[in-house]
Amino acid sequence: MGPPQTREHIIPVRHKFACSLCARRKVKCDKLDPCSNCIKAETQCLYETHPPPRPRKRAADDELVARLAAYETLMRKHDIDFSHCATTWVPSYQEGQLGEIEPPLDTNVSLPSNNVYDTPSSIDGPPSMVLEKSLWSNLIPELKNPPIVNIRHKYDPFLHPTPPLDSVLSTPSFNLHDMHPEPKHIYRLWQIFLERVNPLIKIIHVPTLQQRVLDASWDLASISKPFAAMLFAIYTLAVTSISDEECEASFHQKRLELLMRYRTASLRALVAAEFLTTRNLEVLQAFVLFLFSDPESELTSTFTGAAMRIGQKMGLHRPNNPKISFFENEMRIRLWWNLAGLDARSRGVHVRGMAPPPHREFGDVRLPLNVNDADLHPEMTEAPAQHNNPTEMICVLVKFQVFEWSRTGSNGSKVFESMTHSSSTKKEAVSKELKEAAIDEIDQAYRRILQRSDQRIPLHHLAQTWATIIPARLRFKICHPRLKPAAEDGTIYVTRKESDETFEAVLLALEMSELSLESVFATYLVIHLTFWFKMEAYVYVISELRQRCSGPRIDLAWKIVEKLFDNLPAVFSEEEETFFNGLISLTLEAWEARRKELLRVASSLEADITPPFIRSLLDRRRERNEDGMSMAAVLDPHSLDGLSFMEGDAVDWQTWSDVFRF
Repeated sequence: MGPPQTREHIIPVRHKFACSLCARRKVKCDKLDPCSNCIKAETQCLYETHPPPRPRKRAADDELVARLAAYETLMRKHDIDFSHCATTWVPSYQEGQLGEIEPPLDTNVSLPSNNVYDTPSSIDGPPSMVLEKSLWSNLIPELKNPPIVNIRHKYDPFLHPTPPLDSVLSTPSFNLHDMHPEPKHIYRLWQIFLERVNPLIKIIHVPTLQQRVLDASWDLASISKPFAAMLFAIYTLAVTSISDEECEASFHQKRLELLMRYRTASLRALVAAEFLTTRNLEVLQAFVLFLFSDPESELTSTFTGAAMRIGQKMGLHRPNNPKISFFENEMRIRLWWNLAGLDARSRGVHVRGMAPPPHREFGDVRLPLNVNDADLHPEMTEAPAQHNNPTEMICVLVKFQVFEWSRTGSNGSKVFESMTHSSSTKKEAVSKELKEAAIDEIDQAYRRILQRSDQRIPLHHLAQTWATIIPARLRFKICHPRLKPAAEDGTIYVTRKESDETFEAVLLALEMSELSLESVFATYLVIHLTFWFKMEAYVYVISELRQRCSGPRIDLAWKIVEKLFDNLPAVFSEEEETFFNGLISLTLEAWEARRKELLRVASSLEADITPPFIRSLLDRRRERNEDGMSMAAVLDPHSLDGLSFMEGDAVDWQTWSDVFRF
């Protein structure tokens, strides 16, 4: 035998296809194991086995099924019983060629049938434990790895970029005093801020600041530079939170004009207050308020890092300074939590694959007290008694509870550490049972916060929707079919119970997300703090609707899908056209199953049951077919497993980043 082979003698193995991470990011992969991109990102490099080609479904089958449905409708109208023929199945020659795939044996579940829509009735075992083919496992790669896009509201501040810094700072003869609105408009902007924005962030102390705002409105020339920055930030947030119509009715100016005016003035006021070198708490408060006026912009992402460093220099992450009064200490705690939330969000959105800051960077900062602003006073020397009932802080405490759970919860901290630990070695696997226990843990924490809450109160109702979205979204992720081992052909098998639980979890998250948008508070902040990465959830729901055709929850699912397509085309670029076309095909396939069920149970005309958005999709597909493009099947032989969960129980941070962004 020759000498042992050293690392230098090993010939690197190149895979035929790109790894899941590179496929997701649509970047060139060197196909090594691990590839250079994954090494640089410090994530696990995973290559998926591609299933063998499978024949396309014949177009004639659709016509045959449609005819059969029409005949069945006629027979029902004439009271002809054909139930004895309903279970007859004649296999096609294609099924004989494909054969049956044997899934991994499990003593607790029954084997699946070959038909993806059928549940075998001749096999022993409870129906909920019968294995079935997961429809998600056969989606095309673009649908399994959807682009990360945000479905924008028409008044989203992201659609109106902040002016470039050079144009703001180089404007000659810029007088900040002239940029203030009239006194009556100052008070109106202040009230809008209090009603729509402040309950979601709670950075300022309303009783203290309100009197200063009223006094300043009559003597703007004598206000300090820090307070001027505070006022302009409040103006900006107020205008950002209202519609175009409300703005013109209240201020007789276009919303875009006022947005540009107050954003520009805010930046100039912050520069005048030397915000990048400040140690003044009011300047930092104004800075963070300004960042909340456009929380998803590139400028905010960069400025948030600077604000975090300023906060650390001021000692916000070390709140037990005996030289600081209790009142100021409490306001610093509120500010630090909001700032840390912005930083975690910016990391998740703008720096892909980057985890939130480790707990040691966050410091030993407790949650803000569950008290109303009226319970706090600048002269107080000790903490007030916390309320057992919900207070003005209810929404803030709900969103902050996620990170508190991840760092202090007995199970949440274990799951969090397993996901965010960056190392070249394999991440420690976390069992599904532990993940479920962690979700139950945060669910219980929300129940404690929301006890005695009243959904008739808008703020309480919004907090309840947020507290429902997060556990539901987590359950969707831990139950996702991509966590299941795939058969040789790439098919994933799940039980009916697992499929139902996953569908209900994701539908509940989408339902609550839509419901939260009906609140009276700043819509863009509600969207920003709920469910940013929703596209994968929509894909899963639409995929499941191909076999879920009736029932109240299905009716709700189709309403949610309709809202999606009302806003969808505007958010996609040309690079995402493949995904968009695949999503249309998937939706039309799901609608075909829905249409047949509606025609079966009711004697309705097809024109009466087809919603306008489906007609629009059909028209788009018809135009595409006329251009020589066939209606591509949603099932694809080269499906890649998703990136979001790299393997079994080793969960990649990227899929959880939206959960821990508070």
